[in-house]
Amino acid sequence: MVRVEELIENEEKRVLVLGNEAIARGAIEAGVQVFAAYPGTPSSEISMALIAAAPELGFYAEWSTNEKVSMEVAYAASISGVRSMIACKHVGLNVAADVFYSALYMGCKGGFVTVVGDDPHCFSSQNEQDSRWLGVSANFPILEPSSPQEAKEFTKMAFEISEKFEIPMLLRTTTRISHARADVQFNKFETTYRDGELEKSPRFKCLPGIARANHPKLLEKNETIKEWIPESGLTRIEGPEDNQFGIITSGISYSYVKDALLMLNADIPILKLGIVSPLDEKSILKFAKSKENIIFIEEVDPYLEDRISALLVQNGITPKIHGKCNGITKRYHELNAYLVAKGLESLFGSKIADFKDIEVAVTKTEEYIPFRPPLFCAGCQHRAAFYELSKVVKKNDGIFASDIGCYSLDPWVSDTIVCMGASIGMASGFSRVIKDKPIFAIIGDSTFFHTGLPALANAVYNKANFNLLILDNRMTAMTGFQPNPTEDIPIENVAKGLGVEYIVEFDPYDFEKGKKTIEEALKHKGPTVIIMRKICANEWWRRTRRKGEKIEVYHTDPEICIACGTCIVRYQCPAISWSIDTNSKGKQYTVIDSSTCTGCSVCSQICPTGAISKVE
Repeated sequence: MVRVEELIENEEKRVLVLGNEAIARGAIEAGVQVFAAYPGTPSSEISMALIAAAPELGFYAEWSTNEKVSMEVAYAASISGVRSMIACKHVGLNVAADVFYSALYMGCKGGFVTVVGDDPHCFSSQNEQDSRWLGVSANFPILEPSSPQEAKEFTKMAFEISEKFEIPMLLRTTTRISHARADVQFNKFETTYRDGELEKSPRFKCLPGIARANHPKLLEKNETIKEWIPESGLTRIEGPEDNQFGIITSGISYSYVKDALLMLNADIPILKLGIVSPLDEKSILKFAKSKENIIFIEEVDPYLEDRISALLVQNGITPKIHGKCNGITKRYHELNAYLVAKGLESLFGSKIADFKDIEVAVTKTEEYIPFRPPLFCAGCQHRAAFYELSKVVKKNDGIFASDIGCYSLDPWVSDTIVCMGASIGMASGFSRVIKDKPIFAIIGDSTFFHTGLPALANAVYNKANFNLLILDNRMTAMTGFQPNPTEDIPIENVAKGLGVEYIVEFDPYDFEKGKKTIEEALKHKGPTVIIMRKICANEWWRRTRRKGEKIEVYHTDPEICIACGTCIVRYQCPAISWSIDTNSKGKQYTVIDSSTCTGCSVCSQICPTGAISKVE
């Protein structure tokens, strides 16, 4: 990531940054005063950048317990007249839905921007939902940048549009925009902030009578924005006008189209939409009027294709439509320049000589890259916790409702993974219909505070019988080691306050104690809470190294090792590998890589022969 000093430097300069960092700089240049977020890939770097910059520039930024809370914090600032922003991933926006649907009816005063990172191809998400549909269901104006430079500029523009029309704005990015690195122009900015003041008005009370009056006003705002778009510069037409073909696209798909046309040596007119809700109907109709074929290039859903096709029919324009409807592109996963070129090839009748080489490079990498399933890091306390659990309850003898976090990397322990916080609610449901097996809900510390609290309150109130395992590694590790309330608000105090009667805590590195603690908890009626507490091994390793302290690592004695596989096959620590002693007729034994061993000691506790010990 770019250094915070470079991000906040108030100078005209070009800087190599991530798309997310460009968005953060755009917010700084726009004068953001309040920022709130819950970490979620691909949006996390926006939050990390702004939270690092806030103390230096004098604005407020926080890690919130979930996306709904972050939107409430930012919206309160906005209706007080100051510019505010939140960032989240697409599924996080679902959590905030209650707030933003109502916020749209009520409008805003200071610019109010929500940045949502969609994740085509599910690189780090449980689904590929397309946030553009919010423009239809919620009348949310949506900007969609096609490069890191546009991401910065569109962020600034989002604040301006929000204040001009007093309407919350959505800035939609995708993983490839968020995590692309590019040379971005930074501009100077003002650091004089506004004083907040709340206008006492019924407008901000979303009661039925007021909501009924506000809904038509929201629709009128969108119509006004629709008329304004052609003069905004957000719509761009490129290429020759006298061509029977025309491509309509937006966002990262525009970049793929540009590359694909170069590959095909084709000069086709492009209509690039910078705002995808509401649609720039005037420019679209003008562009399509002279075309015999309209091609839609977009990722995941046929959002533009469906909406614009209907618009054309309504206005008596009937070109042949190409896109998801006839397989030019698919309705799932990411696009790339090759896939777009391949889809366009059949329409244009042009090919390039090295198409086969590109196909191999882009679509057949699996032939050259071996499959490696995701694993816990060396020394991960979650691995220890689950190994202890497996020694108490066999996989088929229990029901395991897991959750979203690092711990979802272990396929052994998960019967269900639905969404943030669902493990506790699911375990409550299982307890009503499954009586002959122990039931476990497994959740991390950050996720517990995110959406686990209401579900646990519900379980206590309705006397659900299950065991809640809370994996407390003292941070939000999976998205980049962001902080959470755990150290300031002890989980056991919260659980006790919610009415849980049986609460225990242990260090998962203590193998025997871990097993006994789980065994004892199974004797009690639930909900019980078992807190497995140990700081994330990666973070502990980093902190220890920074202090210059020595890490006590472990090694295997090849004379004692019987190559049983307990540590490497069953426990699966990535710091352990096989070796062969060439001096003793090829005897196989395990070796521990001292550069990755964190000294957790669990392998030495589970080794049946005592072959693993601390390096003296």
